[in-house]
Amino acid sequence: MQMKTKTINKGSGEEAVASVRESVLELVHAEDGSLKLQDMDGKEEPLVSIKFSEKAQAMLGADVPIIGQHMIHSAMQVIMQQQMSHYHAHVHDSEPKYYS
Repeated sequence: MQMKTKTINKGSGEEAVASVRESVLELVHAEDGSLKLQDMDGKEEPLVSIKFSEKAQAMLGADVPIIGQHMIHSAMQVIMQQQMSHYHAHVHDSEPKYYS
């Protein structure tokens, strides 16, 4: 896992420092039957954990891991979209010094 900082120019002469965290994630099928998305090092608690009831496991059968993967993938797509929207919302153009 790496931590990086990035200086962002806000356009009005202000600068802000944003920290960016890079990590390698893994999807783990735990002994208790749950699916966990966690950092590869496994030192922190899982980012996401999904556990199907016994009734749901019986209905889904061997598709439980695939359905869990799709659920986690969908959640990650929503988070990435929110982050991109947040990033684009904070990009400001500076006013030009001279107009033609």
